[in-house]
Amino acid sequence: MFLGAGRLEARDVYVKLSGSGSYAIGITSGNLTMSDAEGRIANLGDSATISVSNGNAVIMGHSFLMPVRITGPGLLKFAGKSYRGAFLITQRGGLLNVVELENYLCGVLPAEVGASWHAQALRAQAITARTYVLRQSLNRAEKGYDVVDTDADQVYKGAGVETAKTNQAVSSTSGLVLTYGNELAQTYFHSDSGGYTANIKDVWGREVPYLVGVPEVVNYKSPVSVWNARFSDEKIRSVVKKVTGADIGTVKEIQVSDVDEGGRAINMTFIGSNGTKTMKASQFRLNLDPRTLKSTMFTPSGGAFDANKNSTAGGLVGTQRNPKAAQSNMTFEEDQAIAKMTAQGVFTTTELIDMLTNPDKKKSYYKTGLDRSERQQIKIPAAKAPAMNKYGYSIEKKGSEFVFYGRGWGHGVGMCQWGAMAMAEQGWTAEKILMHYYPGTVIKRFK
Repeated sequence: MFLGAGRLEARDVYVKLSGSGSYAIGITSGNLTMSDAEGRIANLGDSATISVSNGNAVIMGHSFLMPVRITGPGLLKFAGKSYRGAFLITQRGGLLNVVELENYLCGVLPAEVGASWHAQALRAQAITARTYVLRQSLNRAEKGYDVVDTDADQVYKGAGVETAKTNQAVSSTSGLVLTYGNELAQTYFHSDSGGYTANIKDVWGREVPYLVGVPEVVNYKSPVSVWNARFSDEKIRSVVKKVTGADIGTVKEIQVSDVDEGGRAINMTFIGSNGTKTMKASQFRLNLDPRTLKSTMFTPSGGAFDANKNSTAGGLVGTQRNPKAAQSNMTFEEDQAIAKMTAQGVFTTTELIDMLTNPDKKKSYYKTGLDRSERQQIKIPAAKAPAMNKYGYSIEKKGSEFVFYGRGWGHGVGMCQWGAMAMAEQGWTAEKILMHYYPGTVIKRFK
């Protein structure tokens, strides 16, 4: 989208609330007014039930040609929520909320992050959300709407959730968007990266220069920092068949066959009684159950993100999560020792990041750590190794179920909301936060 003078006008957002069916709507004060495609106008009172049939909106036995627009002097009501703007029942039968852009954002921020968050994190979310919906609007002609109201795009709950603090974040960033070149940026975001964000190429297969993996630079703990999930081998078998078309039989082993530099799984190999198949980890998660399998940042035993002390911090240590680190010629026992030293605080954050970016240095750091541990009389206990293979590790199997341990929630691309919150609490501005998660982008005024 070109950012030019022709885009300076105020604009509405078309939010899909429901796909089809019968809609019970209301208004907080006054009466509902409906106008149809033929210019007919009807007073609906303070509530109405509208059904969709053969291109018509049917109300109390009367048919009106779609699209129909419903307005009123008060907030509109649908499915227990209240909305600013208007309702639109489209020719396809969907119910949309047509709402001014900034008012739309006032219904997004409390739903995505909440009024208790730091003001700079809220400002970062406002800029990200504004850019996201404007970028999505490029596809409106094809889809008939800009966004849906769920986390398939970004969560929107209307006027009923607005707060003074989140509204202030919207107004204080009015018109600000992220750009790359002369285009709106693709501002994907997620709840918790698990310590390291994802490269979009590894998740969705396309290259975007500013959507690359970056480490979390401030420690945090979210409600989903650590999780585990169980799935039957039959369920996993069905997903493999759905995605690849192959029936591999009883699933005997699941291997993490490739990971990114932060430790997030890229590809997974499924070994069954009838064969073996490999697929993208992100594709497996989405087809399995993305609300239960919260991310593809798997670990043998979980662990919250802590850049200084936790041995499972964002891929900083551990070849069992990052087979590429094995290029440093570390044995598993040596690598586990580094993990234990990290947990004991033997290494600084700078040293940990250096190990991450230069795995060939890990052997040297291992020797340094042993020397420090001896001088500090730190005991490095033996660690039980996870099931290892040529790829790195296998997902644990218990009986007929596989147990996944992991960190974070979401696809991992773009801004991490909990990471942004932690950075804001450490004094980072919204602008600096966004430059970290979308490197190379520039903030401009859209209108």
